[in-house]
Amino acid sequence: MSKKKILHREVPVENLKELRGKVDDPRVRDRITAVIMEERGYERREMADILSVHRETVRLWIKRFDESGIEGLWDKERPGRPSKLTESEKEQLREDLEKSPQEFGYESEVWSTKMVLDHLLNEYEVEYHPRYIQRFLRSLGFELKKPRPEHYRVSEEDREKYYRLIEDVKGGRP
Repeated sequence: MSKKKILHREVPVENLKELRGKVDDPRVRDRITAVIMEERGYERREMADILSVHRETVRLWIKRFDESGIEGLWDKERPGRPSKLTESEKEQLREDLEKSPQEFGYESEVWSTKMVLDHLLNEYEVEYHPRYIQRFLRSLGFELKKPRPEHYRVSEEDREKYYRLIEDVKGGRP
C-alpha cells in the first residue's frame, strides 16, 4: 500500500534530533520521532508499531507538524471547567492554611481535609468533593501527611524518657 505524502514543509532532521534530546515530555519526543521517521520514508504502519500508537495518530502528528511546525507537536492548553475560586481567593486560602486551624475556631492544631472542606464552605461558600480536595491542596503547594503522635516502634522506656525531657523543659530545668 502506498503512502500519501502529507509532509510539505522542509524538515531540519538534525535540529529535530537535537530538540528531541532536550524535551522532557515523552509524548512530544514521540511526535518528533514520528516526524523524523516520516522524513526518512518509514511507512506509517511501521511508525505506529514502533511508537505503540495507532497509525491514524501518527498521521495526525505529521499533519499538525506540517500545518504548524514544531509548535504543532506540543499539546494546546485545554480549557476545562473554570475554577470555583479566583486566583486571589486561592492565595488567601493558601495564607489561611499556613495558619493554625485554631485561629479559625477549630479545635485541632493541624488541618485535615474535612476541616479544609468546612473552611472552604464557611469562608468562600465553595464546595468540593473530598477526593478532589487532596489534589487541589497539592496544586496549592501543600502535602498531605498522616499525623503520628509517636513512632509506632518506640519502646516504653524511650517514651517515658521523652516525656520526662518535655516536663523538664516545661519546668525550666536544663
